[in-house]
Amino acid sequence: MNTESKEITPAESASVAEEAGGDAAEKEMTAEESRTAVGGSSADGADGQAGGAADEPDAAEGGELKTAAPKRKRGWIWNIVLIVIIALGLWSLFGISGEITGEGGGMTFGEAMSNINLPGALLLVAVVLGVMIVDSLKFCIVNKAVINRVRPGVAIKTSFLGKFYDGITPFSTGGQPMQIYYMTTKGVSGADSSAIVLIRYFGSIFGFTALGAIFMILGVSLGYIDNVEVGKTLLMVCGWVGLSVNLILPVFIAFFVFMPKLAHKLTGWLIGLGAKLHIVKHKYRVMKKALKVVDDFTKSFKIIVKRPVLLILFLVCCFAENFLTFSVPYFVMNALSCELDGMFFMIMSLNVFATFGVSFIPTPGNSGVVEGMGVLAFNVAAGAALAWSVFFWRFSVYYIYIFIGIIMTVVDLIIKNIRSKKSVEYEKSGDSRN
Repeated sequence: MNTESKEITPAESASVAEEAGGDAAEKEMTAEESRTAVGGSSADGADGQAGGAADEPDAAEGGELKTAAPKRKRGWIWNIVLIVIIALGLWSLFGISGEITGEGGGMTFGEAMSNINLPGALLLVAVVLGVMIVDSLKFCIVNKAVINRVRPGVAIKTSFLGKFYDGITPFSTGGQPMQIYYMTTKGVSGADSSAIVLIRYFGSIFGFTALGAIFMILGVSLGYIDNVEVGKTLLMVCGWVGLSVNLILPVFIAFFVFMPKLAHKLTGWLIGLGAKLHIVKHKYRVMKKALKVVDDFTKSFKIIVKRPVLLILFLVCCFAENFLTFSVPYFVMNALSCELDGMFFMIMSLNVFATFGVSFIPTPGNSGVVEGMGVLAFNVAAGAALAWSVFFWRFSVYYIYIFIGIIMTVVDLIIKNIRSKKSVEYEKSGDSRN
């Protein structure tokens, strides 16, 4: 029997990723219980697993071997959908730029390029790379907490896969199942991979909402939002609505952690009300699923809470990543030589309003809407470089991950084809010898 895991590509595994994530989340054993079942915690058995490359081997924790990923049917449909989504996103990105620069007195492409200053451009690149590095570090830290191994190679690819699939699936729901599925192909058990991804996800949401709330409050109290001449009310209303929506999950989880009995009763009452209003069709099924999701989150996060040093490092990374992401528009305008004296926190605050203002609109369908909100927010400081500020901002925080995902897909396909070809040649040579 072939015990080597099959190298998968993002395009091939999109459909089975959702199933893998769901199966892992539905397992009765939590990450801690699964490690106990195989003979103690992962920390106890880590010394014997320390050898080898960071991205190897493919055997599952505890000695369990993973089977090859099942082949998808109609994989070409997903590829076509993916291409269409990317094309529509790029069209909206270039469209918003063309509309503003065409007859609105904005910079042409040549003028924008000539305005770029090298130190500012290098600083922008450093910030964008910093976001990528910090997100990968989050996975490294959580890997250490859950399986007692850092595995930087797996952490980096898991991070980029999540960003890629979050960007092309509705409500950014594709990233977590894909990350769980990918980690299982790299020898991490389903329970552990689920715990790792859930911890990282909850920490990221916590950092995103907490930092966002701080900058939105500062934006109002310090009068930053008052500098917006056109669309001020729209930015404020959509921003606060988006913040409220994003606060639901952290507040819901915290409610279950600190007041579990009351939280269970309240959840039952809300679902019962939804059933009476015919919003919820299967009352008990929905209740069970909701409680399962919360239970997975709370049990997963308790794993890293037991490692306080790692917890602190993880939270620092969560806040650092979001801080750098919110600051990208400032560094874009700085690279385009805009006059930005004392505007760092103002631009960050306005970016937060714009980002939260579209956060409740499903991706990738919010492409175009995001750019429009950016135009309203950054018109305060960007001046004639407004179109290109929006252009490079969106590329730096969104489209760059789509391009990286495409490159990963192509590379994985090439590697897979080479391995398949070698396997066929080996089988043929074996048959000829017989």
